[in-house]
Amino acid sequence: MVKTMRINKWGDALGIRFPSEIVKEISLKEKSYVEIRTNGDEIIIKRTPELLSLEELITKCADWDGNPPESYDWGEPQGREIF
Repeated sequence: MVKTMRINKWGDALGIRFPSEIVKEISLKEKSYVEIRTNGDEIIIKRTPELLSLEELITKCADWDGNPPESYDWGEPQGREIF
């Protein structure tokens, strides 16, 4: 799908709005993340996976019963760490 949109001032930056057809086509929603890069005079905008919250990250690191480990062994000191 190709759409022509106007770039507008948004505070000190410039912004572009996504047409609803594109939002629906690639399942964008408010607070979705996108990657923006350039290639010569092209601007490439790509939807990226959602970033996880700290709570979600901790849950992913939890043991199988859903509880985070009580401690973690980082190994022997490598410098002048104080324990």
